[in-house]
Amino acid sequence: MKIFGILLMTTLFLSCSSAQEETSNGTNQTDEGAIVTLVDNSEFKKLMKKEGAQLVDVRTPGEIANGKIADAKEMNINDANFKENLNSLDKEKPVLVYCASGRRSARAVSMMKSMGFKEIHELRGGYNAWLH
Repeated sequence: MKIFGILLMTTLFLSCSSAQEETSNGTNQTDEGAIVTLVDNSEFKKLMKKEGAQLVDVRTPGEIANGKIADAKEMNINDANFKENLNSLDKEKPVLVYCASGRRSARAVSMMKSMGFKEIHELRGGYNAWLH
């Protein structure tokens, strides 16, 4: 019975481990080797100053017309060419991504991870949070 319990616990432990490993600073390292973070305004601003940082706004042109973070590349996630647009970015350099509230940028982060991007930072709360 003791062996059964040990086997059960081992199986549960192994099946519950995720594809991401969270470090003490909130950074996630995926099995693919990508570094992925969800950061607040303050940290996002610091990351924008990082050498080679690529800032990407995944909102629609209508949303962007009402304002955006300076120097952000406009890549509408709803555009049929979105993945092709992502391929124009350097996968070895950090990417900072945001949308209006965080839902679409999370989708973009997922795509970028699967495409082999090495370092991705998402703005928590999106552009709406940036304004406040």
